[in-house]
Amino acid sequence: MKDTRPILIISTGRTGTIFFSRLFADLYGGHSVTRPSTNAQGEEGGKLVASYHERGASRPIQILTNLHFAHLFPKSGLKAAWKLLKGNEIQTCEAKFHIDANCFLYGLAPLAPELYPNLKVLHIVRDPRAYVTSHLNFSRQKGTSFIANYFVPFWQPNPFLVGGMPFGKIFKLTRFEKYCWIWDFKNRVMEGLENSATPYMRVRFEDLFNTDNPEDLFGNITDFLSLPHVTGIREKFRQPANTSAKTDFPEWPEWTSKQAAQLQNLCGARMAKYGYGGERGWEEKVRGAW
Repeated sequence: MKDTRPILIISTGRTGTIFFSRLFADLYGGHSVTRPSTNAQGEEGGKLVASYHERGASRPIQILTNLHFAHLFPKSGLKAAWKLLKGNEIQTCEAKFHIDANCFLYGLAPLAPELYPNLKVLHIVRDPRAYVTSHLNFSRQKGTSFIANYFVPFWQPNPFLVGGMPFGKIFKLTRFEKYCWIWDFKNRVMEGLENSATPYMRVRFEDLFNTDNPEDLFGNITDFLSLPHVTGIREKFRQPANTSAKTDFPEWPEWTSKQAAQLQNLCGARMAKYGYGGERGWEEKVRGAW
């Protein structure tokens, strides 16, 4: 029986998944390719970790997953598509651990025990205010991201079809509000694993990247993943990859009160659960819209 242990690092996106794929490759001698071909048999040799970013045909899986949540594609079809497009990745891996840092697989969480035996899931969550800013800017600065987010059907989940919003409200949503809703929906789907049989750990992006000492938390992560402890990694977390350039959408202190209230309305409960918000400036900005 194949004894490679699969690990998924999932998120909404804009949470450092490229960084994490490279970090685990650097630390544990894995093979890291941002978007390798699906024909990667035997590349890993006898290494401890094979680490990938968005391995293989993950984009079609995301679209089919969003169609499934919209009740337009059956679970059986989603499982069959995964087996066809990604099902051989673990079987052909020669490393002890196979890591896929992949925001496109956020919606496979409910199917994880069936698709990935012995899976462990690391869920990276980011402050919704920073996520929305980053996603809006990133989707406008990169051509492929702009096409995907603005023109590809079901690249993102549909609020009405998944039952999260009345039909009449859909046409009034701004792009800003849509990303607020996406943050809440995707994290709700992923956090569903915390009450499942799949080993699951959720960590905050900021507790690794916006702190003077990320080593303690990273040690907890490696303990959870059953990987050896490492030290001297503090500087690595000051070099994130794939950052969005500053464009026309500012960080939250420069938002209008209306925008703050919109995000609070769509994300407030989960935002508080994850320990975000509560700053005096934020609360004053939200109250300013009332």
